[in-house]
Amino acid sequence: MSGKEPALPTPEQRRLIDFGESLYRGITPDADLGHVLLPEDDAVAVVHRVRGGGTILVAADRSVLFSGSAHDIGTALTDFRAGARTPLERFRSR
Repeated sequence: MSGKEPALPTPEQRRLIDFGESLYRGITPDADLGHVLLPEDDAVAVVHRVRGGGTILVAADRSVLFSGSAHDIGTALTDFRAGARTPLERFRSR
């Protein structure tokens, strides 16, 4: 087996993951979710692992950016780093 083991989230990263997952669960309760650690941005990405799912980038201050599946993570990160954010109200179930 080659390669290294995936990094485990720190306690703070785990809190950000949990926050992002709770936002996703507000709009899609049974979503199959995964995450990507973004330590260089002091953030995490919570990913809905289905076609058309999208990603929620969560900053250390719990501000977020939702990026639909039409955009790749690189585009989302560029926007996120430039300060683009999604209002939290958008994640409330209807």
